[in-house]
Amino acid sequence: MKILITGAGGMLGKALTSCLEAREHNVAGFPREALDVTNYNQVIEVMKAEKPELVIHAAAYTKVDQAESEPDLAYLINGYGSENLAVACNHQDIPMVYISSDYVFDGEQNRPYHPWDQTRPLSVYGKTKLAGERAVQHHLNKFYIVRTSWLYGPNGRNFVDTIHQMAMDGKPLRVVSDQFGSPTCTLTLSETVADLILSKRWGVYHATDGGVTNWFEFAQAIVSDLKVSVQPIATKDMPRPATRPKYSVLDKTTLINTIEREVVPWNEALKMYLSMKMQGAAR
Repeated sequence: MKILITGAGGMLGKALTSCLEAREHNVAGFPREALDVTNYNQVIEVMKAEKPELVIHAAAYTKVDQAESEPDLAYLINGYGSENLAVACNHQDIPMVYISSDYVFDGEQNRPYHPWDQTRPLSVYGKTKLAGERAVQHHLNKFYIVRTSWLYGPNGRNFVDTIHQMAMDGKPLRVVSDQFGSPTCTLTLSETVADLILSKRWGVYHATDGGVTNWFEFAQAIVSDLKVSVQPIATKDMPRPATRPKYSVLDKTTLINTIEREVVPWNEALKMYLSMKMQGAAR
């Protein structure tokens, strides 16, 4: 397929580009500098020039805490920008993949969330990602909304790299132990998206790596080979501007039935990524 990717300069965008090119798709990757999704005229011009068969919208405002103090900018990018793309896709009858977040849920039901469960975001970031979802659903019939969580991977700032570097630097590690979810590597998520887009089974999907953990146990796994200790703390002892969901595990049954395979367990994906990091450091 001819696939246009927004946010191609970001952590997920780069992973998607590499994965889809490896599968011999014709990928037109547009970083933020080349395509500003908040500029409707530019979106229309690029879409007309590229004539993609599918758009993957990976561009996003992702500063969860900062969004609390600049909601207008977060809504402009995640809401209005997503609507611009959805309208453009509607004009040209092009399917769209929208990357969304577990933060559209409040984390209060203490069981994995199904794609059809009621959304109730707690943070400005979560509300803006939900605004993007609604724009896609309003304007398009052919779409995949892909909710994911706890993303990390090459070519971007993320929890894994931060914790690993802090441990290497000998800094104390204090990590919350009462927020549960599923860490997801951009490399495995990209493979999942690549499988999903072949299905043409439109809808809302939950796509994370397999299994459940909390941030403290995740941090322990990250530094397990470095012989450093991690101190568990409660969320209330590390207040942040944005409220996080306490239990944002996503049920992937619909996804697994659609792509006809299981997802990679989070601990296996983490081992793969840490091995890549160490090999990169060795070179």
